[in-house]
Amino acid sequence: MHQSDYNQTAATVASDSGTVHAPPFAQCARWMSIAEQTLAALFLFLIVSTMGAQVFARYFFGAPFSWSEEVARLALIWMTFMAAAFVMGEGRHITVDVLSHRLSIRGQAWLESLSHVIVAGTCLLLLFGGMRFVWYVGKVGSPSLGIPMSWWYGAVGIGLLMMAVHSIVNLLQVLATGRPTVHNAIVEEEGFHLELERGE
Repeated sequence: MHQSDYNQTAATVASDSGTVHAPPFAQCARWMSIAEQTLAALFLFLIVSTMGAQVFARYFFGAPFSWSEEVARLALIWMTFMAAAFVMGEGRHITVDVLSHRLSIRGQAWLESLSHVIVAGTCLLLLFGGMRFVWYVGKVGSPSLGIPMSWWYGAVGIGLLMMAVHSIVNLLQVLATGRPTVHNAIVEEEGFHLELERGE
């Protein structure tokens, strides 16, 4: 069962009396999600093309590229954290719904606000705590290409920053509307129950 699409709820938020336009910052989150998804896809393409070229060069020319694994590893790191930020904005991270469905709409909004505060605070705490380390390792270059290691560890900081921004935007949206946000999530509850009944 598919819920409302996140890109649509970024512009509007449903209410009991009709449709209420969401705050302007929701549009910023929508464009952030598009950028993150695009970057993650580009990094994935870079990984596949680089490793494909590596295999081709190894088996057809007998001389593999010395830099391909390093480029693919760097792209994998950036893809991981861009995708993590995108999934955060889409509300698709794994969640265990034990309490929220038992609460009223207002209770769900307060619970979601608390979760956004915790997530944003944790991301910012890790970000500020790791900035000095990223600055320090920036003096060291990678073995093959000499790329500053800050480009490697900096992906973590950028990902944490984007996830914190998504959490703050979602928090502001909940506070402005008084309702929990609706994301594009896939609920497989019915299929899960069927598998349990069959003993699978």
